[in-house]
Amino acid sequence: KTNVALLYLKNTAKSKLINDLKKRLEAIDIDRVLDAGSVEGFIIDDKYSPFPQVQYTERPDRFCTSLVEGRVGLLIEGLPTAYIVPGTLLQFLQAPDDYSFQFIIASIIRLIRFMSMFITLVLPGFYISITSFHPEMLPAELAFSVVASRVGVPFPMFVEVIILLVAFELLIEAGVRLPKVIGQTVSIVGGLVVGQAAVEAKLVSPATVVVIAITSIAGFLMPNQDFSNAVRLWRSIFAVLSSIIGIFGLTFGLIFLLYHWCRMESFGVPYLDPFVANEDEQLQDTVFRFPFSTMKKRPSSLDTNNKKRME
Repeated sequence: KTNVALLYLKNTAKSKLINDLKKRLEAIDIDRVLDAGSVEGFIIDDKYSPFPQVQYTERPDRFCTSLVEGRVGLLIEGLPTAYIVPGTLLQFLQAPDDYSFQFIIASIIRLIRFMSMFITLVLPGFYISITSFHPEMLPAELAFSVVASRVGVPFPMFVEVIILLVAFELLIEAGVRLPKVIGQTVSIVGGLVVGQAAVEAKLVSPATVVVIAITSIAGFLMPNQDFSNAVRLWRSIFAVLSSIIGIFGLTFGLIFLLYHWCRMESFGVPYLDPFVANEDEQLQDTVFRFPFSTMKKRPSSLDTNNKKRME
């Protein structure tokens, strides 16, 4: 008997979206709602996808902005966060602060964020592919440097990468679970100590430590934690595929991930919206953010009743 509130703008949000969400909520029959997953797992479309399909936020400005766009908000009694549907890929790569900066600065920050997502996904697998299967793709000096750094390391490249990825994941989890005062210190000091000790013990090469460090730092740029967790999972899948058939395995993984995104929908809205939309005007607020004066319409994929933001 938990109170759940739907919030939306009556003359803006699409009635089909509102009714669909109401039906899914009414179909839930469980004995307690003590966490967000108790509701989220029943209302999402693709229950087996690791990528989030409902956005959560603790910021009133982010919540109200989504309502103005034509989305529907969800407030659950006893939970400190608000939820927004439908959730799309672009939403999880945008931050509320993007609209507080001048549009050129905001566009540069967004571009860096998209680049970081690609780097953290692909870099470990690409490193395994190049060093293990296609060393001819590296410049001669760089190839010699990588080979020299691996002298005395008993493990193949794939095992090196997996060891460091697991070590960094353990440090991240330790930093989250420990008290905030010492959590950051443990993460930083632990990373330095583990990395240095592993190199000196000839368990991993210095080049691998640098690659995994860049990968981890790029992953921290994701604004949404659920999306970041899904990216970390796919990063490991790409590393495994790359260790089997090299660059072809990495390419297959990227194609499969793109296929997975293309087939996903959230309450009838494509997960890759607005990259798959028909209106070019929606692309003014994607990787780059144009001035507010040019964004006169709401997202066409939401099929809002009031399609104009301004005249």
